[in-house]
Amino acid sequence: MKGFRISGILAVGISTTMLLSGCSFSGGMNRLVGTVTDTGKETVVSASSEEGTPVQAFSFNTDIQAPAFKGELSGPTDVAVNGKATLSAKATASDGGKISYQWYSNNVDSNGGGTKISGATSADYTPDTSAGGTTYYYVVAINTVNGQVNETTSSTHSVTVWANMYWQRNADNGGYQYLNHDDGTYPSKTSMEIDGVTYTFNDSGFAVDPDTGDYVDVTQFGESVSSSSSADNSAAQSSSVQSSSAK
Repeated sequence: MKGFRISGILAVGISTTMLLSGCSFSGGMNRLVGTVTDTGKETVVSASSEEGTPVQAFSFNTDIQAPAFKGELSGPTDVAVNGKATLSAKATASDGGKISYQWYSNNVDSNGGGTKISGATSADYTPDTSAGGTTYYYVVAINTVNGQVNETTSSTHSVTVWANMYWQRNADNGGYQYLNHDDGTYPSKTSMEIDGVTYTFNDSGFAVDPDTGDYVDVTQFGESVSSSSSADNSAAQSSSVQSSSAK
């Protein structure tokens, strides 16, 4: 396999860590100005800048073992506003290399082109849940051996923060939904902690017992709810979206 050795001059404001930030190798090279020579064994990239600041030579080498994640990161997480959600994506390599991490956020379901999260460089990451909406997260694990690196990018994991919510009882079946005040959306097919109580929601967004599927009376946990007539509930249902995306 080919190895990539990078040496030359780095533009001011760009550090070598940028090249290891989880962007593709070609994406990192687009940030440098220089020439590329393919010798058949390795690709040598020589770069220069106006400032003339030297950069430490290192190699992106596919012969170095790529990190392997212990568990799959993909999947959704639903959390109430200001609730806690912790993502974990520990990776290993058997060649004795040092594993480092960099987390990214994205507003679309893609593990490329995201925004690097400053300071998020460990295997675990706790997202900000102070505002409602859905954000996609992924992490790049980097294996470094003797100045050479290889990396693996995880799949995405969506975190939906539900804000501006209230409980409403359905007059027809007596079940309770957790509705958004603005558009009537609600969490479904998920579990989440709300005010210290963990609730499970079925396909239609009603709080149910996870073992029996029976509707749960949320008032037994001290929740305040609003009731609606059948007509009002039908209108709310028509405007609701069975989705795990908050607006």
